[in-house]
Amino acid sequence: MTDAIDRYVEQLADRLGAGRDAWRLLAETDEHLRDAQAVLQGQGMDPGDAAEAAVRRFGDPAAVAKAGSPRRRAVGLLSGGWLVVSLGLVVIGLSGLVSWALEAIFGPAFLAGDPNGVTYTAARCGDFLGFFPQAGSCAAAAAMHHSDEIVSERLAAGVLGLVLLAAWLLVRRLRGASPIAREDRRMLLIASAVAFLGVGLVGFGWGALSVVLDLVRGLAVAGVGVRLSDGAIALVAGVVALILLARFLRRGVATPSSPSPAAA
Repeated sequence: MTDAIDRYVEQLADRLGAGRDAWRLLAETDEHLRDAQAVLQGQGMDPGDAAEAAVRRFGDPAAVAKAGSPRRRAVGLLSGGWLVVSLGLVVIGLSGLVSWALEAIFGPAFLAGDPNGVTYTAARCGDFLGFFPQAGSCAAAAAMHHSDEIVSERLAAGVLGLVLLAAWLLVRRLRGASPIAREDRRMLLIASAVAFLGVGLVGFGWGALSVVLDLVRGLAVAGVGVRLSDGAIALVAGVVALILLARFLRRGVATPSSPSPAAA
């Protein structure tokens, strides 16, 4: 059965995150609170009341977490930022896979063709046709060139993201998890959700609008696939970040004096 001290330590743990330093601080906090509870019980207080009093005297868990080592918080924030950047690059890599699929299904012009009316100099057309002599036209060769760049660059970003993620996991395994303060975790989740949703809405919306406008004007749909693929993957990532943020915020609703589910 849990008491006020157990619930307090749980609140503090949620704000500090995992890591050797965090667990050491949690153990020291629990020991300090138990000692204070024992002193109060020796003065005639009920064990439950003594635990509540010890917690009130110790201070709010958010304030205690903020008072931790600045170096520890900086390391935790660096670890969280590293993870967010790694996952962001992986998301870009996924958009490259979607772009490659769209190119295979609808052709290079749909993915990365130039907008209607764009022309190139004879020298530039020669460059494109030199890379893709089988294209048959300057516009087709340019679309194939652009498509190759789009897919290869996004896939390269995804590979880099996987390498950074593997390095993050390796460091975590060798040195232990770096504690990330609750405020920093919330900030990283909010920033990820806003960034992905913003990019997704703009990219997918722009791509869909371009398709509609081209069809209405009776023109060939060109160069919209990259915006649709980038926007769709970003929207999915944004929704995932939003769900994680909602779950994270729900975990922080309880107060130190609230009974935990285990005690119900």
